[in-house]
Amino acid sequence: MSGTPVVFPTHLDRLSKIFSLRVQQYGSTPAGVLWKDKDGQRLRFEVLCDILNDTPTSAAITIADLGCGYGAFFDFLAAHPRLPQFDYTGYDISADMVTRAQGRIDDARAKFHVADRPLQSADYTFVSGTYNLHVNVETDVWTDFIKTSLAQLWARTDRGLAFNMLDKHHRRRLDGLYYADRQEFLEYCTGLSPNITLIDDYPLDEWTMFIRR
Repeated sequence: MSGTPVVFPTHLDRLSKIFSLRVQQYGSTPAGVLWKDKDGQRLRFEVLCDILNDTPTSAAITIADLGCGYGAFFDFLAAHPRLPQFDYTGYDISADMVTRAQGRIDDARAKFHVADRPLQSADYTFVSGTYNLHVNVETDVWTDFIKTSLAQLWARTDRGLAFNMLDKHHRRRLDGLYYADRQEFLEYCTGLSPNITLIDDYPLDEWTMFIRR
């Protein structure tokens, strides 16, 4: 990490403090990044990684992970038996999360930065749960923020972008969480690329979307 503190907009600064407190309290666990359990976390990773199914195992790839937390997605990738060689860069708005990831992952393939967007291009970009918590930010403001973020990510993604969000049509909702309208984001992402895949047939209260070049 750079020695110069990163300054975020007020709404992201609040979220950064929330996540820093969580990882201090719960450590490098799903609860430390506000996930319910390890099984759900792993299922999300499995669904997201389906975007890599057509990637030749003979060619090395680069991966960006926005909202990397303590580095759980890198752990999953590193243990995956059929992935090609890869270099991974994780980004998070919480300096405590990044410090935790750097301290627990000693692997030349992995780098971590405090940032709210990628600092360089990657073949594939992943966003798992990063947009779920919006606390007291107005829903329309948060929706616009997500769309801006997706456009920024897409501009630095060479092959494919995979992200998930909580489903607006799920019956049970919790305060402080953002539930997204899949149709609205399907239409928005089609403006980025016509090559879109929506996955909503797995047993969690969310959906996943792939955008490909």
